[in-house]
Amino acid sequence: MMRLPNHDLHLADDQIRLRPFTESDFKLIARWFKDPEVLHFSEGAENPNYSRAEIESIYRGAADKWDALLFVIETTDGKAVGETWLERMNLQRALKEPSDNPWRIDIMIGEKDCWGQGYGRRAVRLLLRHAFEALGADRVGAPVFEFNERSLRMFQACGMHIVRRVPDTVKRGDQRFADLDLEITREDWLSRHDDA
Repeated sequence: MMRLPNHDLHLADDQIRLRPFTESDFKLIARWFKDPEVLHFSEGAENPNYSRAEIESIYRGAADKWDALLFVIETTDGKAVGETWLERMNLQRALKEPSDNPWRIDIMIGEKDCWGQGYGRRAVRLLLRHAFEALGADRVGAPVFEFNERSLRMFQACGMHIVRRVPDTVKRGDQRFADLDLEITREDWLSRHDDA
Protein backbone atom coordinates (compact mmCIF):
# COMPACT_ATOMS: atom_id res chain seq x y z
CA MET A 1 0.00 0.00 0.00
CA MET A 2 1.31 3.41 -0.98
CA ARG A 3 2.04 5.53 2.07
CA LEU A 4 0.29 8.85 2.32
CA PRO A 5 2.93 11.51 1.67
CA ASN A 6 3.25 13.79 4.65
CA HIS A 7 4.16 17.42 5.06
CA ASP A 8 4.63 19.47 8.20
CA LEU A 9 2.69 22.60 7.26
CA HIS A 10 0.36 24.13 9.82
CA LEU A 11 -1.70 27.14 8.73
CA ALA A 12 -3.97 29.04 11.07
CA ASP A 13 -5.96 32.16 11.76
CA ASP A 14 -7.80 33.13 14.93
CA GLN A 15 -10.67 30.65 14.38
CA ILE A 16 -9.36 27.64 12.45
CA ARG A 17 -6.21 25.71 11.78
CA LEU A 18 -5.16 23.51 8.92
CA ARG A 19 -3.05 20.58 10.03
CA PRO A 20 -1.47 17.82 7.95
CA PHE A 21 -3.75 14.94 6.95
CA THR A 22 -2.53 11.68 8.48
CA GLU A 23 -3.26 7.97 8.12
CA SER A 24 -5.55 8.10 11.15
CA ASP A 25 -7.79 10.66 9.42
CA PHE A 26 -9.11 8.11 6.92
CA LYS A 27 -11.62 6.92 9.50
CA LEU A 28 -13.04 10.43 9.75
CA ILE A 29 -13.11 10.93 5.98
CA ALA A 30 -14.82 7.56 5.45
CA ARG A 31 -17.67 8.74 7.70
CA TRP A 32 -18.14 11.89 5.61
CA PHE A 33 -18.04 9.83 2.42
CA LYS A 34 -21.01 7.81 3.69
CA ASP A 35 -23.20 10.92 3.91
CA PRO A 36 -25.08 11.43 0.60
CA GLU A 37 -25.73 15.10 1.32
CA VAL A 38 -22.06 15.84 1.92
CA LEU A 39 -21.06 14.02 -1.27
CA HIS A 40 -23.83 15.68 -3.26
CA PHE A 41 -22.02 18.99 -2.89
CA SER A 42 -18.39 17.88 -2.70
CA GLU A 43 -18.25 15.08 -5.27
CA GLY A 44 -21.35 15.63 -7.36
CA ALA A 45 -22.22 11.99 -6.76
CA GLU A 46 -25.93 11.24 -7.09
CA ASN A 47 -25.72 7.75 -5.56
CA PRO A 48 -22.33 7.64 -3.85
CA ASN A 49 -20.95 4.31 -2.73
CA TYR A 50 -17.23 4.62 -2.04
CA SER A 51 -15.36 1.80 -0.35
CA ARG A 52 -12.63 2.58 2.16
CA ALA A 53 -10.07 1.34 -0.38
CA GLU A 54 -11.43 3.72 -3.05
CA ILE A 55 -11.32 6.65 -0.64
CA GLU A 56 -7.73 5.91 0.33
CA SER A 57 -6.77 5.52 -3.32
CA ILE A 58 -8.20 8.97 -4.14
CA TYR A 59 -6.28 10.71 -1.36
CA ARG A 60 -3.03 8.78 -1.77
CA GLY A 61 -3.13 9.31 -5.52
CA ALA A 62 -3.68 13.07 -5.18
CA ALA A 63 -0.79 13.42 -2.74
CA ASP A 64 1.51 11.29 -4.86
CA LYS A 65 0.61 12.26 -8.43
CA TRP A 66 -0.41 15.90 -8.04
CA ASP A 67 1.82 16.96 -5.13
CA ALA A 68 -1.30 17.70 -3.13
CA LEU A 69 -0.89 19.14 0.32
CA LEU A 70 -3.70 17.48 2.26
CA PHE A 71 -5.08 19.15 5.37
CA VAL A 72 -7.73 18.57 8.00
CA ILE A 73 -9.65 21.71 8.93
CA GLU A 74 -10.06 22.08 12.68
CA THR A 75 -11.58 24.66 14.96
CA THR A 76 -9.22 26.18 17.51
CA ASP A 77 -10.58 23.76 20.13
CA GLY A 78 -9.55 20.80 17.97
CA LYS A 79 -12.86 19.77 16.37
CA ALA A 80 -12.29 18.42 12.84
CA VAL A 81 -14.89 19.98 10.54
CA GLY A 82 -13.55 19.25 7.07
CA GLU A 83 -10.63 18.61 4.79
CA THR A 84 -8.94 20.51 2.01
CA TRP A 85 -6.23 20.08 -0.60
CA LEU A 86 -3.86 22.48 -2.26
CA GLU A 87 -2.54 20.66 -5.32
CA ARG A 88 -0.87 21.33 -8.60
CA MET A 89 -3.51 21.99 -11.23
CA ASN A 90 -4.69 18.70 -12.72
CA LEU A 91 -7.64 19.82 -14.84
CA GLN A 92 -6.52 19.57 -18.45
CA ARG A 93 -9.04 22.24 -19.46
CA ALA A 94 -7.42 24.68 -17.03
CA LEU A 95 -3.80 24.19 -18.09
CA LYS A 96 -2.19 26.82 -20.29
CA GLU A 97 0.54 26.73 -22.92
CA PRO A 98 3.19 27.77 -22.21
CA SER A 99 2.70 26.46 -18.72
CA ASP A 100 2.68 28.68 -15.67
CA ASN A 101 2.56 27.70 -11.99
CA PRO A 102 -1.13 26.92 -11.40
CA TRP A 103 -2.52 25.36 -8.21
CA ARG A 104 -5.97 24.14 -7.31
CA ILE A 105 -8.04 24.00 -4.13
CA ASP A 106 -10.50 21.24 -3.27
CA ILE A 107 -12.46 21.45 -0.04
CA MET A 108 -15.11 19.52 1.87
CA ILE A 109 -16.80 20.61 5.09
CA GLY A 110 -17.90 17.19 6.31
CA GLU A 111 -19.64 18.24 9.52
CA LYS A 112 -23.00 19.55 8.31
CA ASP A 113 -23.68 21.44 11.54
CA CYS A 114 -20.66 23.57 10.57
CA TRP A 115 -21.95 24.52 7.13
CA GLY A 116 -22.40 28.24 6.57
CA GLN A 117 -20.18 29.27 9.48
CA GLY A 118 -17.23 30.58 7.46
CA TYR A 119 -14.83 27.69 8.04
CA GLY A 120 -14.46 27.00 4.32
CA ARG A 121 -13.85 30.66 3.51
CA ARG A 122 -11.19 30.89 6.20
CA ALA A 123 -9.49 27.72 4.97
CA VAL A 124 -9.44 28.95 1.37
CA ARG A 125 -7.95 32.28 2.42
CA LEU A 126 -5.17 30.49 4.31
CA LEU A 127 -4.45 28.28 1.29
CA LEU A 128 -4.42 31.22 -1.11
CA ARG A 129 -1.92 33.06 1.05
CA HIS A 130 0.33 29.99 1.19
CA ALA A 131 0.00 29.37 -2.57
CA PHE A 132 0.91 32.90 -3.58
CA GLU A 133 3.45 33.74 -0.86
CA ALA A 134 5.22 30.40 -0.33
CA LEU A 135 4.66 28.42 -3.53
CA GLY A 136 4.94 31.24 -6.03
CA ALA A 137 1.63 30.38 -7.66
CA ASP A 138 0.70 32.35 -10.76
CA ARG A 139 -2.97 31.47 -10.28
CA VAL A 140 -5.14 29.27 -8.10
CA GLY A 141 -8.30 27.61 -9.30
CA ALA A 142 -11.21 25.69 -7.83
CA PRO A 143 -13.89 23.52 -9.42
CA VAL A 144 -17.49 23.98 -8.26
CA PHE A 145 -20.71 22.33 -9.37
CA GLU A 146 -23.27 24.85 -10.57
CA PHE A 147 -25.84 23.70 -8.00
CA ASN A 148 -23.43 24.26 -5.10
CA GLU A 149 -24.36 27.90 -4.61
CA ARG A 150 -22.88 28.10 -1.10
CA SER A 151 -19.41 27.06 -2.32
CA LEU A 152 -19.66 29.34 -5.32
CA ARG A 153 -20.37 32.33 -3.07
CA MET A 154 -17.53 31.30 -0.74
CA PHE A 155 -14.92 31.15 -3.50
CA GLN A 156 -16.16 34.43 -4.96
CA ALA A 157 -15.87 36.06 -1.52
CA CYS A 158 -12.20 35.01 -1.58
CA GLY A 159 -11.67 36.87 -4.86
CA MET A 160 -12.15 34.06 -7.36
CA HIS A 161 -14.23 34.51 -10.48
CA ILE A 162 -15.68 32.09 -13.02
CA VAL A 163 -13.30 31.51 -15.93
CA ARG A 164 -14.91 28.45 -17.51
CA ARG A 165 -18.27 26.77 -17.63
CA VAL A 166 -18.47 23.14 -18.75
CA PRO A 167 -22.19 22.57 -19.41
CA ASP A 168 -24.26 19.49 -18.62
CA THR A 169 -21.54 17.76 -16.60
CA VAL A 170 -23.62 16.56 -13.66
CA LYS A 171 -27.08 15.01 -13.79
CA ARG A 172 -29.57 15.34 -10.95
CA GLY A 173 -32.84 13.62 -11.73
CA ASP A 174 -34.04 15.20 -14.98
CA GLN A 175 -31.75 18.23 -14.63
CA ARG A 176 -28.22 18.73 -15.84
CA PHE A 177 -25.77 21.18 -14.27
CA ALA A 178 -22.51 22.75 -15.31
CA ASP A 179 -19.09 22.24 -13.80
CA LEU A 180 -17.61 25.69 -13.09
CA ASP A 181 -13.93 26.57 -12.93
CA LEU A 182 -13.09 29.54 -10.75
CA GLU A 183 -9.74 31.27 -10.53
CA ILE A 184 -7.76 34.04 -8.95
CA THR A 185 -4.48 35.24 -10.43
CA ARG A 186 -1.44 36.47 -8.57
CA GLU A 187 -2.18 40.01 -9.76
CA ASP A 188 -5.76 39.83 -8.52
CA TRP A 189 -4.65 38.44 -5.18
CA LEU A 190 -1.94 41.07 -4.72
CA SER A 191 -4.40 43.84 -5.51
CA ARG A 192 -6.59 42.58 -2.64
CA HIS A 193 -3.63 42.21 -0.23
CA ASP A 194 -1.46 45.28 -0.30
CA ASP A 195 0.50 43.91 2.68
CA ALA A 196 1.65 40.79 0.77
